[in-house]
Amino acid sequence: MLALFLALSGCSKKSEGNSSSQSASSSSGEYTANVSKVTSVQKGEGAKVADFSWTDETGKKISFAEFSKDNVVLINFWATWCGPCKRELPDLVSLRDEYKDKSIKILGISLDQDGDVVNVVHTFAVQENLAYPIVIDNGDLEKAFGGIRGIPTSFFVNKKGEIVKKMIGMQTKETFRAELLAASQ
Repeated sequence: MLALFLALSGCSKKSEGNSSSQSASSSSGEYTANVSKVTSVQKGEGAKVADFSWTDETGKKISFAEFSKDNVVLINFWATWCGPCKRELPDLVSLRDEYKDKSIKILGISLDQDGDVVNVVHTFAVQENLAYPIVIDNGDLEKAFGGIRGIPTSFFVNKKGEIVKKMIGMQTKETFRAELLAASQ
């Protein structure tokens, strides 16, 4: 019964090297378009979310504190090889489009680990039309969020920078919307 539940709701974490083998071109190897490796991580205190940084699509270093200022953020840990993750991505894209002008943001955290991970994730993001920022974890983000046991795992962060909800396993668009609106209160 537990195996059926896990199969339907999420993926267990895979070990290094278990991900897609797609490729695309990248100029730096650290970032391309909306996909970037994490560049630094500072664990949050109490309910505060970790502050971490990455390179945005313009090549500028940006921190989560800057990205999330005056916004509610849904942080979604996922991977290109995770079936339930892939099934919920269209809902995240739809919500990003629906709320892009309403102080609500979506941020993807990829747990992929291929040697050419930026290109693998970028190619996947282009194919799936993931138009929101995607940060590739090096293991430090996962630790800063208390460890990720299964994916997808989503965190809802309010405008004060506090994690107000954590959800493990695949969710519906309606569930995401309800949690985003609750975090906006």
